[in-house]
Formats: sequence, C-alpha cells, structure tokens
Amino acid sequence: MYRTFLIALVLTLAACGGDDSSTQAPQPTPAEAPAQAAAEIAPYDGPAFEATITPVGNTMEYEQKEITVHPGQTVRLTFHNTATSTAMSHNIVVLAMNADVNAVGKAAMSAASTDYIPASMSDQIIAHTAMAAAGETVSVEFTAPAEGSYTYICTFPGHYMMMQGTMHVVAA
Repeated sequence: MYRTFLIALVLTLAACGGDDSSTQAPQPTPAEAPAQAAAEIAPYDGPAFEATITPVGNTMEYEQKEITVHPGQTVRLTFHNTATSTAMSHNIVVLAMNADVNAVGKAAMSAASTDYIPASMSDQIIAHTAMAAAGETVSVEFTAPAEGSYTYICTFPGHYMMMQGTMHVVAA
C-alpha cells in the first residue's frame, strides 16, 4: 500500500510539472532588478550634480539633509568629515527606494571588514562612499535612479538611526 501511494504521489507531482515547451519570461533576481531599472532611465542631458556633504561637528547628523537630482543624471557626492573626534567615522550610503533602513543599518554593524557595507544588503544599496575618519574626504559617483525619494545614511555602527538624509529624484 505504501508503495502504491508513493508511485501515485510521484506520478501526480510529475503531471503537475506541466509541459516543458512553455515559454515563460525569466524573472529578474533581486540583484538584477536595480540594474534593469537603471537601464530603462534615459541619460540626463544636463551637467552632473555635485555636492559636498559634511557632518554637524562631532554629532551623528548630516549638515545637508536633502539633495535634489534628476533621473539619469550623474551624481558626485563628496563627504568631507569635519568631525574632530576619532569616534566619528562616517560615510554616505544611498539606499534603494523603499529599502529597509533598519535592516541595512543592523546588518552594517557586523560588516567591519567591508567598511560597514553589508554584502547581504547589496540589493538595497545604490551607491556608497568609503568610510571617512575625522578629517578625511571620500567621494562616490553614480547615475541617479528613477523618480522618487531615496534615503541616504551613515552605516558606521549605530549612526544610521540619526544620520539620515533624502535624495529627491525629480523630472527635469
């Protein structure tokens, strides 16, 4: 009886597999999705957007909490760490739209070997600078994504909760 049941189960599962000749469009993996979306954005015709972002003294706060760019525009962000405390290393990490800020921030805490950029969250990150110690300057260049609002954070352990800003991407 057990053998009959097992044979029936195998035959049922095989029948549910459907016809191998069906052609279904492949679905992008989460890692491919941002690249695919970026490919659909027309290049911006105007100049690149350039901004220098600094912390507010020795605090966990960006001086520039908002920037506005256009879809397809080249964005050059420079982070100049004007802090004087050695405990105030910072970076700028631009997150994908609707990224889970808390999940990225918590994952970053255990990513010291990669400058607090968690590889497991690469699908949530558009661009990032290196970590900048007090007095250092770092930069990143990337192409602005589709219209929307994108959070940028510092991923040094614990900083993400307070050190946030918004990149607004609006049509030209």
